[in-house]
Amino acid sequence: MELLRIHVNITGATEVVSEALTVRQLFFDGFCDGDFFQGTILPGAVDTQQAMKDGSTKLSARYFLDGTDIRQQPCRIYIENEAVIQPGAETITKPHIWTDSAALKFLESEELYGTMESENELLVIVIHGEGNGD
Repeated sequence: MELLRIHVNITGATEVVSEALTVRQLFFDGFCDGDFFQGTILPGAVDTQQAMKDGSTKLSARYFLDGTDIRQQPCRIYIENEAVIQPGAETITKPHIWTDSAALKFLESEELYGTMESENELLVIVIHGEGNGD
């Protein structure tokens, strides 16, 4: 079940290229819409990527969202999302979520996974799970 649909807009980047790997940080903003939560990504969002010589890339994104939950109550969500991207393979991410929303508390213990899509020139992170919270 789709729980969150996060639209990501890259706002900047910095990198270091060493003999062993390339490390880059992508800074981003954006928004989330969906049935469970609607809101915006707060300043300071970053995806740190390590591009290995074997062609794989390890990514680790960390960010806060501010908005309203399924009960229209104001809340915040914090997401850590990690993955290893292999050339030619579908990328599945492993998100971890924490929130101050009683209605979304189930996300903290839910078995989650993420997929990446492209929509209107934006990267979209879709977080999936059982979605059995009420």
